[in-house]
Amino acid sequence: MAGERTRERGELEAEVMRILWEHGEPMSVREVQAVFSGRVPAYTTLMTALERLQKKGQVVRSGESPRKVRFAAARSGDEHVSLSMMSALEGAGDREAALLKFAGNLAADDVELLRRAIAPARTRKRR
Repeated sequence: MAGERTRERGELEAEVMRILWEHGEPMSVREVQAVFSGRVPAYTTLMTALERLQKKGQVVRSGESPRKVRFAAARSGDEHVSLSMMSALEGAGDREAALLKFAGNLAADDVELLRRAIAPARTRKRR
């Protein structure tokens, strides 16, 4: 049926970003389409998704000619996750409560990783 949603909201953009992060180099719409997992979206659907991601600042477009247009992730996957976490924290009504809830949900290995990451920052401030 026309107009029937085949993916959850945001799923197409997430898959496109995963592909761009994995490849690390600018890709054409056809190249993205060729490595798509699951149901392969139409060329125009992917082009629309990539243009929307560009408007959101998540994708960089290069090339003038329609046949030479390529897209690349604006930042790494790790940078994207970090910015998303910071954005969520900034949007929290109670920053302390949000941080405590987040920390309480971490696995022991993640807590130790954060301790090691924070320790050098504390050392630098004391000097």
